[in-house]
Amino acid sequence: MSEQAQSPSRDEHSKTSEAPRDLRLPAALVRTALSSEQTLMSWVRTALSLFTFGFSITQFFYYLEQQQEDTNFSAGPRRLGISLICVGVLVLVLAVVEHVQRLRKMKNQGLPPDSGSFLPLGSAVAILAIGIVALVSVFLNWHL
Repeated sequence: MSEQAQSPSRDEHSKTSEAPRDLRLPAALVRTALSSEQTLMSWVRTALSLFTFGFSITQFFYYLEQQQEDTNFSAGPRRLGISLICVGVLVLVLAVVEHVQRLRKMKNQGLPPDSGSFLPLGSAVAILAIGIVALVSVFLNWHL
């Protein structure tokens, strides 16, 4: 009788072990959503680096042409800079689309509605707007 009093019965044991199983899927989805946000922010950092490097290349050679009026540089560095900005915009658009698709899929699987944050997606869209503005400004300053 003392063995039965000390150890919980099968019914009590099964009740306590069911609760963690019920929370495993939502917890895993929340971890995956946070991981997806971290991945999105990594792509934002990469795209911002591409924007900065491409814009710097184009502006540097534009500045050199303005300082040395008799010197004519090839269009290669400008094209490289524009290509880097375009790749940054494309990478960021694809990362945002992939992130949104992943979140929709996880919401269909039972992701709690308050588990996501708007900050990563909002900052990605803001950085994307900056990249598009950089691309437009490079095209407006491009003198052939």
